[in-house]
Amino acid sequence: MRTICSAAFLLVCFIWATNAQAQNSSNQGNGINHIESTQNSRQQQPQKGSDNNISVQKAKFTTKDKAQCSWVARGEDKYTMTVTCKPGNGDGFTCKYTAKPATCTEYGSNPEGYWKQIARSVKKQKKLCADPRAMIRAGMCKRAPLDAHFKLSETSQAKPPKTEKTPIATNTTPPDTKRQCTERIDHSEVAKEKCGDSWASLCAFLFTVIQSGDC
Repeated sequence: MRTICSAAFLLVCFIWATNAQAQNSSNQGNGINHIESTQNSRQQQPQKGSDNNISVQKAKFTTKDKAQCSWVARGEDKYTMTVTCKPGNGDGFTCKYTAKPATCTEYGSNPEGYWKQIARSVKKQKKLCADPRAMIRAGMCKRAPLDAHFKLSETSQAKPPKTEKTPIATNTTPPDTKRQCTERIDHSEVAKEKCGDSWASLCAFLFTVIQSGDC
């Protein structure tokens, strides 16, 4: 009888230990799965500070003097436009313009129209990358602040300045404006009429001195 009771007690203890071990293994597995799920969810979240919000606008055009040009505008709030031109003859040039399109109310409702007007304005520039006072404007933003239009901010290589012709110095001497006395007038007759015979020689001398002073 005692043998049967001991065997039954040992069987119950074995079953209880087996169930306890199985339960602990299940809990550990659930904990590992929870950790892996948490790590996967963290990896799928987008990282802050990425470049997904940066917009890029670009175009190509040819100037009146047959220079091949292109521009690329990048930014989110403040845009930087890089303009590069390669003329047929001579060195090319590059410059940068900056603007804040969002300061224009019309840009928010029609950004595509804004960039189309900017592209036309770039082609119409007479002194591209050379005149800091000339702005690349969008017609739809006439009432907007100046920040809505692109302004020249940096120039890496400007157009070569035009050489002005310097006048050639000549050694020509100005004409002599002094009156030259080419003829000597005989004042003896006039002296006799004005001064008489006794004073004629003295008067003739005085008339001659006066004529020399005029010359």
